Amino acid sequence: MKKIKKRAKPNKKHFIVEINENIDKKVDEALILLDNGRIAQSTEIMKRLMMEHPEYHSVQYGMGVVYAFKEQYDDAIQCFSRAVSIFPYFIEAQFNLAVSLQKKLDVGNTIRAFQKVTGMGSPGEPLVIEAQGFLSRMEESIRKNDGVGIDAYLKSLDRFEKAFACMEMQKWAEAIFGFKECLSIVKKHFQSYGNMGICYAKLNKREQALAAFDRALEINPKYEIAKVNREVILSLREGEALSEDPVESVNYSRDYAAPKRSYIKEMIEAIRRK
Repeated sequence: MKKIKKRAKPNKKHFIVEINENIDKKVDEALILLDNGRIAQSTEIMKRLMMEHPEYHSVQYGMGVVYAFKEQYDDAIQCFSRAVSIFPYFIEAQFNLAVSLQKKLDVGNTIRAFQKVTGMGSPGEPLVIEAQGFLSRMEESIRKNDGVGIDAYLKSLDRFEKAFACMEMQKWAEAIFGFKECLSIVKKHFQSYGNMGICYAKLNKREQALAAFDRALEINPKYEIAKVNREVILSLREGEALSEDPVESVNYSRDYAAPKRSYIKEMIEAIRRK
């Protein structure tokens, strides 16, 4: 994981953003306090600056650093995104946005964010070198695990996300088509098979649903959601369909990446609490 970077001075030759050295100084002071462990004081300063100057790029950046320091990455992502939106050449904010997305295990958007870092800075710039290193390692890992390059991998993620959106809208046939498109790029995308199993079950296609779950588990035997859903299908009587309730949205690769976290265990515990 990359360390969250502090703010460097934006390049003042860009005329698209106003530079206020007095505000920049206050942000720097807040980040120095943060570095020295005075978290509450730093947070108070940055929140006051956010109230007074919400559309100033370094204020959004500084607030993002505070949130990231406290591991509040959703808030950090929002602030870094806003900082880059205000000042599109703010490479430190873009880099920290990528790091925060990486902390959230959002692989696709992390890759895209680091790609923007490489396009934003000069070839020998330290942040660009770090971003290039991350992208090279990701390229190697994706080719090893999925047999495709980064661009194809991102394309498959786009297909998957569109298919999942169809699934959330209960457009089961459209979702199946989209997941198949994803699988045409990344052959062993077990989440696509798992979601296709749900869609087939919703269409009352029992055998196709079971085959999809079996394929998902063949690729990833630890994919607990597929195990649970497969058992649910097997428990249905002949001709009985799944309920028409909305599908629960779970990002298994992200939410259950920790070795000690178990979807099945949490589900059982939730049932016991009822």
